[in-house]
Amino acid sequence: MRQRVAFALSEIFVISENGALENHADGLGSYYDMLLNDAFGNFRTLLEDVTLHPCMGIYLSMLGNNAGNFVTGTHADENYAREVEQLFSIGLNREWPDGSLILNSQDSLVPTYNQNVIMGFASVFTGWNYHQTNVAGGRLPSNWWPQSNYTNAMTLVPAHHELGPKQLLDNVVLPPAWGSQRVPSTTNDAYCAKDLESALDCIFNNQNVGPFICRQLIQRLVTSNPSRDYVYRVAQVFNDDGTGVRGNMKAVVQAILLDYEARSSNMVSQPTYGKQREPMLRVTAAGRAFPAPAPIHGTYAERTNQTVTVTTPVAHRLGNGDTVWLKFTDASGHAAPSTQGYSVTVTGPKTFTLNSSQMAVGTYTETNGIITVAMSNNGLAVGDPIYLTFTTGGADSGLFKVVTVIDSGHFTLANSDKVSHAGSCVMPILPVAGFIQTGTTVTFITSGPHGLKVGNQVSLIFNSGNGTNGVYSVVKVPSPTLFTINVLNSNNQTGDGVVGYPLVAPPLDRHGTVIVQYNTWNMGYTDQGTTSSLSQSPLRSPTVFNFFYPNYEFPGALASAGMTTPEFQLSSDTGVGQQMNFIESGILGNTGNTNGLSSFASGNGSIVLDIGPWMNPKLTEDSGIPTLVDALNTRLMAGQLSADAKADIVDYVANKNNFAYTLPTDAQMRDRVRAVVHLILNSPDYVIQK
Repeated sequence: MRQRVAFALSEIFVISENGALENHADGLGSYYDMLLNDAFGNFRTLLEDVTLHPCMGIYLSMLGNNAGNFVTGTHADENYAREVEQLFSIGLNREWPDGSLILNSQDSLVPTYNQNVIMGFASVFTGWNYHQTNVAGGRLPSNWWPQSNYTNAMTLVPAHHELGPKQLLDNVVLPPAWGSQRVPSTTNDAYCAKDLESALDCIFNNQNVGPFICRQLIQRLVTSNPSRDYVYRVAQVFNDDGTGVRGNMKAVVQAILLDYEARSSNMVSQPTYGKQREPMLRVTAAGRAFPAPAPIHGTYAERTNQTVTVTTPVAHRLGNGDTVWLKFTDASGHAAPSTQGYSVTVTGPKTFTLNSSQMAVGTYTETNGIITVAMSNNGLAVGDPIYLTFTTGGADSGLFKVVTVIDSGHFTLANSDKVSHAGSCVMPILPVAGFIQTGTTVTFITSGPHGLKVGNQVSLIFNSGNGTNGVYSVVKVPSPTLFTINVLNSNNQTGDGVVGYPLVAPPLDRHGTVIVQYNTWNMGYTDQGTTSSLSQSPLRSPTVFNFFYPNYEFPGALASAGMTTPEFQLSSDTGVGQQMNFIESGILGNTGNTNGLSSFASGNGSIVLDIGPWMNPKLTEDSGIPTLVDALNTRLMAGQLSADAKADIVDYVANKNNFAYTLPTDAQMRDRVRAVVHLILNSPDYVIQK
């Protein structure tokens, strides 16, 4: 429930990776965590946390918003001041407590604010920048150029805050600074900080907040076109939760979900009731309905080459090519394999193998002292030093320099041994995620244990930043995923795109324990693709107005009936087809697994679905299909599948021309259960939530 409310809030208090926040996953994740934390708190706290989050500051340009200057003719940025009113709290026009619009004596809409109010709030939102600590005596800082910080709340710098009067809502005017409030002092600090608190209090106590916010939460959670009475009842709880508290979000969500219009079966038959499930929520609902198996604790061993064998105490239920997330703990004194997703090869019900990600694998031939290595996408250049281990064929392992690069997949080495050899080889590679340089010290972060020790040498190739390619000695090992080198040129920078080759032998004889986790959660973007797309990714709406407008009316019969249907703004001929393809690939795409496991997106193990509990002969034989449909109908949509839809699904799945059923085999049972799930998830009865 907290996740659903946080997702709803993310579509009201919108920030988006599209734009200035691109490649700032840390800040976006922090923002979403904030919404999760505040989902059942107080709206006033939520409003302030949203306002001061650096990602909101960047997205709507409050961060670095400087006080106006009469001499230069500049004025405070109005972006956040406008959107916090229009979209995050009160809306454009005044509303009655039931959400209906107030009209004046000329039957015209009554605006909630004007340009003077926007300018007043814009002045309030000046002086805030990236997080920094207070200075001596607890005073607010004066540094206007602090280091970027995408996760901690913004900090006020009083010297850049406007000190004049500020007109707010409902004719409230914040007084100008006077006396000691105008010069650097604790009094000045207090005046500047008080402006924000007073302004947010002014918004929070406006009569429009309750109906404006509650109507959107009802739309996200229950029905697109809520009645005025429904909005009124919930807004009253926003205004007072029964104990005199305003803005109690937990009480508001409870009121939304326990209301008569949310729970009465009489509402289901009303044609104006319900909502289209957002494409993302169609997928998350399936993920919750068919959760992945629980993680398994097993053991691993790697003996003579890059192949790692995993043994589990119970059947792992994986198929060849399935991707799982593995977390290794070494017990042999070496660095463990990296914790990450791996594609597996099944060797038995309780065993599977994978290739270590910390090694490049190839083959070689040696003739007359020239070793020719076939190793795809090796990224090497002439003169690069490498450590090559020959796992078969008898050649002597050790340090070499690349003599020639034939192409991207082949290079040669020189060797004093004139004996002919041929076989397999491996080269250790560092899983470098990024680096931080301070002065002449560079610290590298690896995505898995690097296995390096002080004094080891490593060849580094910088594809970003101002680093110099070369061989470096490790001077410090702060942790299994950090190591430090010293360089000649002093600089302060961060970067990624580094390729590292340890000039030491890779660990090829290690063992320990492993946790097998079925979900990798590596979904990537789900709003892209020309044939398969959900038209949505979290925190990636095209504009601050979200993926759809709360008052959107789909052209045609729905608009003629005066119904608001926000999610239908994502419904188009191509969009609907792409959404169906996305769901199909997650349910039906993983043909190599006959044990009931499939996954979004396209079988890559990101979000694993387990239909195994329904794969039994009794439920999947012809006579059992109606019972199977009923069970999955209850699980996925509270039994609301229409009789006609059920009959169509039963007829299709129980038809042997569509799904052969003999022994039955695991594949046959799987295919029938998958077909039922697929057809329900794409049915109009499921897409329209009631």
